[in-house]
Amino acid sequence: MIKLIASDMDGTLLNDKHDIDKETIEAIKRAEDKGIVFAISTGREYDSVKGVLEKHKIRCQCVLSNGAEYRDEDGNVIDYVNIDENIAKDIMYILDENKLSGRIFTNKGVYTTSTREEALKETAYRTKTFNPHLTIEEATEVAKNEQFFKTLKFVNSVEEFFNEGIEVRKFVAFNDDVELINRVKKSMKKINGLAVSSSFEDNIEITDEQAQKGIILEKVSKKMGLKNEEVMIIGDSFNDSSMFEIFEESVAMKNAIPEIKKMAKYITDYNYKLGVCKAIDAVLDNELHKMKVDNYNR
Repeated sequence: MIKLIASDMDGTLLNDKHDIDKETIEAIKRAEDKGIVFAISTGREYDSVKGVLEKHKIRCQCVLSNGAEYRDEDGNVIDYVNIDENIAKDIMYILDENKLSGRIFTNKGVYTTSTREEALKETAYRTKTFNPHLTIEEATEVAKNEQFFKTLKFVNSVEEFFNEGIEVRKFVAFNDDVELINRVKKSMKKINGLAVSSSFEDNIEITDEQAQKGIILEKVSKKMGLKNEEVMIIGDSFNDSSMFEIFEESVAMKNAIPEIKKMAKYITDYNYKLGVCKAIDAVLDNELHKMKVDNYNR
């Protein structure tokens, strides 16, 4: 019996307008009324999740920053995994050496070692990834008004940065040069103790190797007294793979990458066709078996 449902956000819970459909919100409420805990499992930091939750009056637990942080329904941090300070410095060096602007998720907000101009470019690449119909010029104008860009903090000195007691949870970078992203990925994978993944082909996400969605979700669910078979996970991309490795009751979106579909036990509909809503309803109606991969023509 499923007692916890954990869903990725981008490409999964969110539709193509980067919002949650009314029907999905209602399905979440129905699940909660049946005693099922709903959680979000995302690569995003808390500030970019909080607004979506508040908009739809959803109180839920959150796996954040690819598993580097776990927060309860009230936003309190209940578990986290940091990147070692010396390793974080190595990452900063590699990003700088490759002239790749990135963001640093920390316990004290989001920072960058880049200039404001470089950070704006990176934010514009991210904006265009989420809104591919925009030109880069249009994406840049949108990026200027993004809340996470306006609140971005800048690192003037790496030593001073760490002397302030800042804990690094995750690095993320977007760039339209996919070859550059792939080169940097290879460099990062040479550093022991890191998990290097992506949500999109044009981004890179870096955490400690223990800071993965599946690992922290399993740790917290065990504290809740749940068995792995009582947890259902839903996702679509590389940074969801650890959840698919750990939890058998796994649902891939129809728009998921092939690698995730191969790992999944079930396939639901596209993110823009109420895929999460349909998966939740299948649990409530005891019809999850109808979504088994065997029934899906990949």
